[in-house]
This record gives sequence, structure tokens and C-alpha cells, in this order.
Amino acid sequence: MATTWQRRGLALALATALIAGTAACAREPDIAWKPPAAQGPGGVSLLAAVKSKGQKSADGQKAADAGKAGKSAKNAKTIGAAIADPAKIGIVSGRIRNDALPIQARYVFLPGVPKFNGRVSELLWTAIRATGKPYAPQAFPVGAGLGARGCVDGSTERTPAELLLDKATGPTGGSGTAITCSLLGAFGPYVGVRFRTVTGTAEAPKKGVKPADATAKITADRTTTLYANVKTGEVSDDATRWREVAPAELWRDTVSALRTRHGGLSNAPVAAPGKAQLALAAAALEGAETAEDGGLDVTFAPGIAAPELAGLGTDATKDQTPVHVPAKTAAGWAAPSEQQRLAAAEQPFVGMPAGSWTAPIDCNLVPCVAVTYDDGPAKHTGELLDTLRSKQALATFFMLGNAASGAPDTVRRAASEGHELASHTMNHPDLTTLRPEAAVAQVKDAAAIIGKLSGTPVTMYRPPYGAVNEKVLRAVGWPAILWSVDTNDWKEPGPDALVQRSVPVLEPGGIVLFHDTHTDSVKTAGRVIDGLRDRGFTLATVSQLFDGKVPVGRVSAR
Repeated sequence: MATTWQRRGLALALATALIAGTAACAREPDIAWKPPAAQGPGGVSLLAAVKSKGQKSADGQKAADAGKAGKSAKNAKTIGAAIADPAKIGIVSGRIRNDALPIQARYVFLPGVPKFNGRVSELLWTAIRATGKPYAPQAFPVGAGLGARGCVDGSTERTPAELLLDKATGPTGGSGTAITCSLLGAFGPYVGVRFRTVTGTAEAPKKGVKPADATAKITADRTTTLYANVKTGEVSDDATRWREVAPAELWRDTVSALRTRHGGLSNAPVAAPGKAQLALAAAALEGAETAEDGGLDVTFAPGIAAPELAGLGTDATKDQTPVHVPAKTAAGWAAPSEQQRLAAAEQPFVGMPAGSWTAPIDCNLVPCVAVTYDDGPAKHTGELLDTLRSKQALATFFMLGNAASGAPDTVRRAASEGHELASHTMNHPDLTTLRPEAAVAQVKDAAAIIGKLSGTPVTMYRPPYGAVNEKVLRAVGWPAILWSVDTNDWKEPGPDALVQRSVPVLEPGGIVLFHDTHTDSVKTAGRVIDGLRDRGFTLATVSQLFDGKVPVGRVSAR
């Protein structure tokens, strides 16, 4: 019979043999192995966290940088064809500065897409009304630097302080409202534009401090993304891009992935988000960008808090949380309009609607001037039209009936390109020297010729030499358009003098007189346009100055 010591020795031997056998079967450790990325039920995975560059809001809390983790808007699948020169594809750029409110806005219009333009106009007016102050369009002295217009690449990704302090986007002094936009791209029938409105006060940074890190008190910070279908005219925005369930499902998957990242082993369903949590997820979806694999890259602002995370000792997130949504999941979240847009992401842009290259002008919103040309069409008028087209600028032409009859193609072209045409009589007589019926014939015979050629009725005139009296006014019964600024270009003072006689002296609502029969007036048109835009002006037709309702009688300015 074995002794106690013998039994203990046998057990030790067996244990040693078992351990040795197991060790002999063990694999070599894989030093390259990494745990799989934390994922939610829908395959949502966490990306590398990004530090937030927040600003202090009105209640002293951190407001998320709207930069959506600083992702570039140049995501190839998001934008389709890059927009290096918006004017080349017909996008019309705008800019407003008003120091009385104060406010500065950078924006774009799409010719032939009224629903989009209406949304942009309403965005601008909403910001203006929110100031609670009376508003009148404002122009500035020469050298104001307002000629650069439209969207500023990447501006919607910047911190609020940067937008408010930058002279290119912010209100004077860094206090007030900044409206800016980024062009997301043009592809298939779609043009995408992201707008951002920031209201607050930013303090100029101290020496050595970057503008992005400047102190700012922000009272409002809103981002809106619009996609316009230029073929159908329909417009979709953040609220219509995604199905109603998308924010809740994004929240569920993101919290589940965070739970896994922080060591949670539970697979229990994530609790339904509350109102604030749902808003956080919806805001993240607003800035969603299409990734290279067809999925979405989405960034949550700081503040993700959930019971599932609190149970792991995890407080609300202090930094932005970027996540990736697989293509299949994203497709399930997308509304029909968004699915169509995503499907067109790699198609070439179809172009703006045929025949449309100008956008509506609201002279109650922007400071307007009317540039007018008399005595044509002439041999230089085609060159002038080329300049106006390249500058996306409008003019009003007071044409002679005899000249119009001799240049029908020029008349048609001027009308088709959005310019306003009016009568300058048949052959340029002083109307005050004629009998009333003869004066009427001079004005309205020319109008009939111009109207027939252009396809647009003519209902106003400019009396030659500006000579008009009550007898003529009553007989004709139309607006007699004079001017507030006469360049006297017929005296041929030279190009520099023509610029000096027009650009610095015009006021909002003004009408300036040139002649397209004079070479220098045509050659300097580009300089005049650039100079007026530098001061903040928008070039409008005479009718646009008056919202389409030009008063009868003498008219020299709005």
C-alpha cells in the first residue's frame, strides 16, 4: 500500500507532465495582433478622436467646433467634380457687409434654381432680422476690398472665433454675425453648398495666440447644407437627407461602440436617446461626408453621455468623436433624395439650366447701382457684352431704333444674357422740340422694334440729351430714365478719368451714364465693374433697382 508521500509524488509527476505537454502544443505569440475596432450593431466603428477647439458660449460652456473634426470638404465622393472656379460653371457669388448691424455674409446663388436662391435669401434675411436693428444696404469707399465674393473654401470648418475675426468673413471688429459658405461640389445634376451662421463676440488674440484659439462668446452657431438638383429645381437640406430613424440608430451604434472601447462586455441594447442626445446625433449627421468606401464619416460634438457609459465610469465626452458608418448602413438611413444624390456622386456635372446665367437681385438686401449705355447697338457692343458676361454683371441698354434694326443679333444676344433693353428714340432728337405725337412716335416706334427683336416688351425710355418736359412726360406716359452720375464719356476724357468719374462717386440706388459707341467706355467696363464691387456694390438693371416697379416720370436714381 502506497504511503502518503508516495501518493503526493505521483500527483506531482502527473501535473508536471500535463503542463509540459500543454506548453509543447502552444502557439508562438502574434506580436502584430491588435484587438478589433469597437463597433456598434450596425457596423459603426470609432475613428481616432480629435481634440476640439471650442469657444465659450453664452452660458460659459464649451461649444463644439463646427469643423466636424476638421475633415476637409475636399472629399472626392462628397463633391464629385471639384469646383476650382465657381463662375465657370455658372455659380453667382455674393457678399454683404453692413457695419450698422454689424454683419458680413459670403454666399452663392444658382441661376435658374429659384428654390435654392429663395433658401439662401431667407437665410440672409433671417440673420439680418435677428439683429433687431433697421437695415439699409451699405457701400464703402474705394479700397474696401469687397470684390472677392462667394464661398470661402473650408470656412465652414473653422472655429467661431476665426470666422468672426477674419476680415474676409467676419463683422467689423469681430462682434456681430458672420455668414459663410463652402462649396461641397458639383456632380451629376447636383450642386452642394454648406452655409454657416455664427453670432457672437470674439476678442483679438494676444501675441502668440492663434485666431483659432482666441476667446469668443458665441450666442448662435448654425450650419445648413443644401443640395440643389439643377435639372428638377428641387432642394434637399439636412432635415430631409436622412430617414427619421437615422439619428436614433446612429446614437445607438455609437454608444455601443464607445461601450466596447471602454471595456464593456455587455451586448444589451442601448437605451433610447433623450431629446438632447437625439439632437447631438442629428447635428452629427448634418455634417456627414461620404467616405472612399461609400460609407459615411460622421463626427459627434463633445457631450456624448449615456447610462451605458456612466456604468463604466465614463463621463460625457470632452472631445469630438468621429465615427465611420458602413455603406450598407448609410444606405438604409438615407432618404430617397439622398440615395439619388449618393448614386450620382461620381458623375460629371450636367451644367446649369440652359439660358440661365444670372441670379435674382434684391436691392433691398444688397447695395445696387445701374450701369447704363446709350446710342447702341454699335460696333463695340459685342465686346462690351463679352466683358459683362465674363464678369457676371448686368447693364441696361438704351438703344436707338435705327441702330437696333441694323444689328438684330446683338439686340437678341443682349436680351438673352439678361440685360435690360429700353428705348432711346428712333434717331436721337431732342423730344422737347417735337410735337407730342411725334415725341411719342420716336419713343414707342423704337420700343416696338427692340421689343420685337428681343421678345421682351419695352416700357421705359431715356430722352436724348436728358431733355424732357412735362408735355413729353404726359404724352409718352412711361418712366423717363435719366442718371445720377454722368461720365461725359462723349468728351473722350480717357480710361482713367472714366473710372474716376464713376466708381468713387456712385451711391446705392444710383444710375451712371456711359455710351457703348465710345471705345474707352467699352474698354474700361471691366475696371468699372471691379471698382464698384470692391466698394460692395451689385450691378443691377434699372428695373431691378425699383423691384420691377419703375415709377412714371423723371427717374434719376432709386
